[in-house]
Amino acid sequence: MEFLRATLKTLFTILATLFLYSSFAIGYLILKLFSKETGQWRNYWLRKWGQWVCSILSVNVHVEGKKPEPPFFLVSNHLSYVDIMIFYKLLDTSFVAKAEIKGWPVIGFMARTLKVIFVDRTRRSDVARVNSEVAQQIDRHKGVVLFPEGTTSNGDALLPFKASILDHPATSNMPVHYAYVTYKTSEKDEPARESVCWWADAPFGGHFFKFAKNRSVDAYVYFGEDVVESNDRKELAGKLYNRVAALSNSVSKSNQIFQQV
Repeated sequence: MEFLRATLKTLFTILATLFLYSSFAIGYLILKLFSKETGQWRNYWLRKWGQWVCSILSVNVHVEGKKPEPPFFLVSNHLSYVDIMIFYKLLDTSFVAKAEIKGWPVIGFMARTLKVIFVDRTRRSDVARVNSEVAQQIDRHKGVVLFPEGTTSNGDALLPFKASILDHPATSNMPVHYAYVTYKTSEKDEPARESVCWWADAPFGGHFFKFAKNRSVDAYVYFGEDVVESNDRKELAGKLYNRVAALSNSVSKSNQIFQQV
């Protein structure tokens, strides 16, 4: 039964992604042909994608706190590729993602055309280009979500925040929003630490199939109540780390009332 569930969910996710991307691409080309603005069109289809895949994969998204509106810069902890699904469902945004995704078949091409910002963390010289692209992408139609840990984790502890990629909000003294994400699976499923969090160099395809076996997944997104500012990127990284860590610590100590979206 688990195998059949995962197979169907994987198949429907692929079909939905191809259908929605094709719909986006056709409209995008028409808008570009007539020199029309494409930001709202992009946002519409990415929101649809987030909604559809979360529904197909039985991911229930719960929100606590106020979501930021464009233009914004937001940082969050990073547990899985599922983070991207839920943030696309909730926000009009682009992402800063690791450069490896750029080379993935089909997914890499889609990500490039959807204005995902790629960073090669093995090249220090790439940071300046990425910060410049972040500055260009933040506008009245979308913000940018950054995962300053630089990689995914199993959720046991918050990893240190890398300061280099925070150069744009620091130099422009831009307010930075922050969020904390966590997951819970149903009692009959594998714990989220193993079946949702993507870590320890697990191959994407195999992990996604294991994730799709889950009967249901609850995603909890805590948005911070304030914003953080500093013109020193190291200080900014430290302040943001402390804010996100505080959200993480408060999760197990309180009974927040979530809004399901």
